Amino acid sequence: MSMPNVVTRWPKNAPFALFLSHDIDQIHDRELFRVLADLNHIRRLLTQGETGHLGLAAARVLRSLVKPKRTGTDVEVLLELEARFGFSSTFFILHDPYWSRQGPRYRLGSSGLARIVAMIKAAGGEIGVHGGYYRFNNADAYRESLEMVGQTCGVPVVGIRNHLLRFSFPETWRAQAAAGFRYDATFGWSDRLGARDGQYGPFQPIDPATGRTLDLTILPLTVMDATLFRHLRLSGAEALAAAWEAIDPIIARGGLVSLLWHNNYFDEPEYRDWQWVYEELLARLAALQPWCATGAEIDAWFRLQTNGECNGKISRVC
Repeated sequence: MSMPNVVTRWPKNAPFALFLSHDIDQIHDRELFRVLADLNHIRRLLTQGETGHLGLAAARVLRSLVKPKRTGTDVEVLLELEARFGFSSTFFILHDPYWSRQGPRYRLGSSGLARIVAMIKAAGGEIGVHGGYYRFNNADAYRESLEMVGQTCGVPVVGIRNHLLRFSFPETWRAQAAAGFRYDATFGWSDRLGARDGQYGPFQPIDPATGRTLDLTILPLTVMDATLFRHLRLSGAEALAAAWEAIDPIIARGGLVSLLWHNNYFDEPEYRDWQWVYEELLARLAALQPWCATGAEIDAWFRLQTNGECNGKISRVC
């Protein structure tokens, strides 16, 4: 792949760029797999020392069975939080066989998802594809997801992030480029923080078979919520410190800080630390006046800087 290619001049002379993103794996409070996942979380709390609150976890299961929350309340809280700082974000919608083990817990045509998409669009957010677990590295399947998500949501779709950060080089990027995506936001680690392979900013990878640059912008991931709380099992204060330790060197280089927080951990008392850490990070980052943009806007800006290409649909950067 290419060497780091950090854009040193961001719009408005911002010292660094900020990419906020959310993978929508589930949207319903009362849903079989979600309840089973919560019960498994309780098992890990009791037997493996996973971070969390046993009483709140049990209450969460009971609530979902007896009086489930209205679909979309978590996204409402998330969008209101980002709006407080003047930030916008990208939401990746999972498309794969419904009810499969690693598939989405909602249908693209569901009224709940339509309501969430309407809120995202009203807030100035972006819709992307959360690449399916079972469609991994399949250009035709990726293309179908791009078309289906775009048609269902009524928006042009240009970005993708693979579910569970599944990635193989160079097959993933070849398939995504062939499918027609303009950028990928998968490049990161599930079990560790910081810039993967020292990539601190957007870059376009080189296909080792041809020596040519692929027509795909890569937005490397910096910090994911599940890494902090699931893999590293940190407390709220520990997670905030670890996240900032990963973010700080990217700011120093004038790079791209990329955060991934899942929607279903907002407006959840049992996961209050997850939301608190995100809010604290946004407050710290906002004070440094970054250029916060959607993935599509960052891709358009990067292409404009590197080869003069401009996607006319992205008016904020062209």
